[in-house]
Amino acid sequence: MIRRWVATVFKKSSETVPAETQQASPSVVAPLTALTPVVNPFWQEVDARYAVTLPGRRMTCPICDRSEVRESLQMRIDQCAFGGGRLERYVCPGCGCIYGPAKYLDMDHGFIAADYAQLYATYAEGNTTQNEVRTFRALRPRQDGTYVNWGCGAWNQTINDLRAENYDVWGYEPSAQTSHNEFVLQSKTRIPRPLAGLFSNNVIEHLTKPVEEFRYFHSILAPGARMAHATPCYHYVFSFTRFHVVFLTGDAPEVLAERTGFRVVAREEDGDFRNCVFERL
Repeated sequence: MIRRWVATVFKKSSETVPAETQQASPSVVAPLTALTPVVNPFWQEVDARYAVTLPGRRMTCPICDRSEVRESLQMRIDQCAFGGGRLERYVCPGCGCIYGPAKYLDMDHGFIAADYAQLYATYAEGNTTQNEVRTFRALRPRQDGTYVNWGCGAWNQTINDLRAENYDVWGYEPSAQTSHNEFVLQSKTRIPRPLAGLFSNNVIEHLTKPVEEFRYFHSILAPGARMAHATPCYHYVFSFTRFHVVFLTGDAPEVLAERTGFRVVAREEDGDFRNCVFERL
């Protein structure tokens, strides 16, 4: 029911809202401090709907599946800097993960893909090649293995730089336009396997179904292979966007690893650079 309603409202909002209002994302040159969280009319309607449906609802942690009545959970409230309205998140008393907003976790894959496509039509991340290369080296890579930069985006030189060092590194990017790079894949069916390793930077906080995604990673990695996921969001930071739906705080990385056939073998923290290395069992 909620997804049918969202589809109807989204279509109506797209038809009636002026283009400049639809493009709630900032331009590629706007600093985050300059963002004005003017709420898109679509998200205003979603928030009104959820204000009615959230009270008394049982919330389920996407990491450990622990379910609790919303009102019994500690909440974190933010406002989306990309026009997405109220961000209500929950602290899981089981694994310590902070997750939400529910309104985004409830959306289906098609809606989320369209939302990202609209975001990246007007916004680009900053260049984080240095952090991606640092994350890759945490795998202790070898030149006879194949590696994938997961969610590589279109703004870094990581793949070209590492291939110049004779590493067989590919990218996977389903959202941002990357047609200029023949080594960036947009379909999972084209990913070579088994992989010697996988790495990402600023990606896992976006996973709406992290257990499902990690089980997929398990299926494409060779036994004993490692993956490294770097993100500041092992702490509750950069919480001003609806696109960040899981913060792997507390014991969440270890719980996620245990549930999906991995173990945590290394962690690194250096300012906002935070990296966790998982080994496939």
